[in-house]
Amino acid sequence: MTLTQAATWTRKTIIILILLIFTAIAGSVGYNIWYQHYLSTLPPVEEKPEVKFGVLPEIQFPPSGVSSSNYSYSVDTVTGGFPKFPKLIKVYFIPRAGVSLLAPERARQQAEKLGFTIGPEILSDTQHKYSDNREGELIMDLTTGNFFFQRPATSSAFTAESSTFYDQPQVVEMFKNYLRNKNLLNNFLANGRSNVTFNDDPPAEYSTADVSIWPTDIDKLPLVTAAFKHGLVEATVTKASEEKERFIRVNYTFWPIDDTTYSTYPLKTAEQGFDNLKSGQGFIAIQPEQAQISISSVSLAYFQPDEYSPYLQPVYVFEGPDFAALVPAVLKEY
Repeated sequence: MTLTQAATWTRKTIIILILLIFTAIAGSVGYNIWYQHYLSTLPPVEEKPEVKFGVLPEIQFPPSGVSSSNYSYSVDTVTGGFPKFPKLIKVYFIPRAGVSLLAPERARQQAEKLGFTIGPEILSDTQHKYSDNREGELIMDLTTGNFFFQRPATSSAFTAESSTFYDQPQVVEMFKNYLRNKNLLNNFLANGRSNVTFNDDPPAEYSTADVSIWPTDIDKLPLVTAAFKHGLVEATVTKASEEKERFIRVNYTFWPIDDTTYSTYPLKTAEQGFDNLKSGQGFIAIQPEQAQISISSVSLAYFQPDEYSPYLQPVYVFEGPDFAALVPAVLKEY
């Protein structure tokens, strides 16, 4: 083969290779375009609920003297309808500790930190009562460490070092510092929302405030309680400078949520939740004076009961002027 022939064959080979490469690229691009179009025509694959915990227990709302079916409702949201929510939601496990041999001693030590050194009086296998020299009483749960105490307010509790009461941020920080000093302020509570309500006197005459803090949001959803404006960790604060006179009532109920143990469950639609509300299956958290209710917002939240429940379950929150109602959000058959 001459050099001329070799050069000719080389050029032909290069041209053929270029054509093959171009054809392969064009074919690949064309296939990808077709495949993407094909995928877009397929019906969406719906994720199925895991339902690892089986059928969930019903949410136990407190007894109520009023039914949600006693009211008539109008939907007055910004859009005139209900927002769309995901079809599935996580339900979280809440572990429950048993009474250990060291529980009574731990309870006694915690009672002393809170200023209650007299006792205990054994109320049951799981509850002890302590008292102090100010006629205050503390009831401690040995299994959970949750407690409630109340002391009579003294005259100094209503005398102010300044002419005005503490403002809301000061009251919240005061309560958090109180819990922190008692080793009761965990990360869930330290970063949660708060609320402060003052007594009905004019601002210049405020003498007490009720302060609540909630655990931090779970999956960007707030935690709510049956009292709605009050959390399960709350206190009544006075103007007194001495700690025992400043905190005259404290309720500490904290349920530790295991955020690594959960299962997905199917949600009702907001429309289904609204139907439940109208049919009397909702809990009225803020009772209005009028019978005609204007629903201005609908949202999802997780419900925290006063008593232990093994699962943190979602609820729909229907709100309006001087009104709030809660409706279980998981489909009833689950």
